[in-house]
Amino acid sequence: MKIDMGMIGSSAAGCGPIAADAETQGFDGVWASESVTDAFLQSQAALLTTERLSVGTAIAVAFARNPMSVAYLSWDLAAMSGGRFVLGLGSQIQAHIERRFSMEWSPPVDRMRDFLLALDAIFTSWRDGTRLDYRGEHYQHTLMTPVFTPHHHTHRIPTMIAAVGAKMTELGGELCDGLLLHGMTTTAYLDQVTLPAVERGLAASGRDRGALELYVPLFLVMGDTDAELEDMARRTREQIAFYASTPAYAKVLASVGYENLQPELQGLSREGKWTEMGDLIDDRLLHEIALVGKPEEMPALCKERFGGRVDRVSSYFGWPTDDPDRLREILAAFA
Repeated sequence: MKIDMGMIGSSAAGCGPIAADAETQGFDGVWASESVTDAFLQSQAALLTTERLSVGTAIAVAFARNPMSVAYLSWDLAAMSGGRFVLGLGSQIQAHIERRFSMEWSPPVDRMRDFLLALDAIFTSWRDGTRLDYRGEHYQHTLMTPVFTPHHHTHRIPTMIAAVGAKMTELGGELCDGLLLHGMTTTAYLDQVTLPAVERGLAASGRDRGALELYVPLFLVMGDTDAELEDMARRTREQIAFYASTPAYAKVLASVGYENLQPELQGLSREGKWTEMGDLIDDRLLHEIALVGKPEEMPALCKERFGGRVDRVSSYFGWPTDDPDRLREILAAFA
């Protein structure tokens, strides 16, 4: 199992030092996240300060862009890093696409399929020198002249998409190199929904499970004292409640018998009662979603619950230790 570091909430300027430290400590990869800045800028900063790590976007918002703009960015990042860049895309939700980015919304699975196929056509044109002639439902790319063709390289650009629902997961299994799963999940949901959808997608493309990497940023409730564990558990309950208030995660809750919780949380979220929302995440639900223990226990706990299910993980809230030697020993245990 690979162990990565997420850089959610970091500025592009801050990602260089973060990634350099992650490489020194022994992480396998880092993930840039499109929250407070552009994920591609974060990725560039991380790639410039590292030599070994994989650097990916988890996620870049696909529908706020178009396939050509994403292709140019990804092509250059792959070239400058010697092939260490991983393109991770997500659809975002309708309100953000329409009201934050002022872009068109349509059924996301169909649009994402079109986006991925268009990307592949563009990359193939640049790689092989063939004529660009992609005509899809949402995207059409039919012009590429020598003056606008980027410098040639042979680095492959792995593509991953974020998925929670079965249809988007199936699409990733069919067309992508990996899936960016969400920490708001359970083993029941993975076994009942995610992994069967992965297998259907792989079967559609004639591939096996070894062709796909599954990554998930896990809620790891860690601490050395009861007080530290209690504080981290409180933060985690509130974060779980935030995600669980949205309809997209209703089936995740239902997988462990909490199907009635989502509407209640959604009502509280509309009233801004964030603390009260966290109080509704009881111990059983917390333990269904999160792993709880000391930092040194996390490698074994992760392997016990997720070994054979996912391939690489990270800690959603980072690691509660400033001791680099201690952290290196913990990370080495994930191998």
